[in-house]
This record gives sequence, structure tokens and C-alpha cells, in this order.
Amino acid sequence: MISQCLNPACRKELHYLRNGRVIRTTRRIGAEVQVEHFWLCGECHMDFDFLFAKDGRVSLAPRPRFIATAHVDIGKPAMDLLLVS
Repeated sequence: MISQCLNPACRKELHYLRNGRVIRTTRRIGAEVQVEHFWLCGECHMDFDFLFAKDGRVSLAPRPRFIATAHVDIGKPAMDLLLVS
């Protein structure tokens, strides 16, 4: 059962599923199937995403930041925005 945000620096308690992101993982250990659920609160999901290791473990990875570059050429936009996800 999920009780708090996966981010160890946050650990906000889960009260409602309307904010953030929930994932379910399954992994086989011998004949047994292990099911786990993880939650990132809405604030933490803005900065972090789930990272899945080959052994089935789940951790956090920082989300890529937006990159903006200014152009000084006349007639071109003042900023280009590159979205990375």
C-alpha cells in the first residue's frame, strides 16, 4: 500500500490520488510475483521521474530542465524553447 511520496526529501503523506503520479511494478522472484506501487506527489513529479533498474528496483531521477537560448537576429523570435522529456 502506498502511504507517502517516494522522494526521501519530501515523504508527503498520500491522502488522494488526484495529485501526482502512481506507478505499479511487477517482478518475478522464483515462482512468486511481487507487485509494488509507488507515488510521487505533484510537487516532486515536477522535478523528478521514476527510474527503473534492470533488477526491478525503482528510484528517482531528476527531470531534464527546459533549455532556452536567446537570439539577437532581427526578425527571429527572442527565445527558442526546447522541450526535453
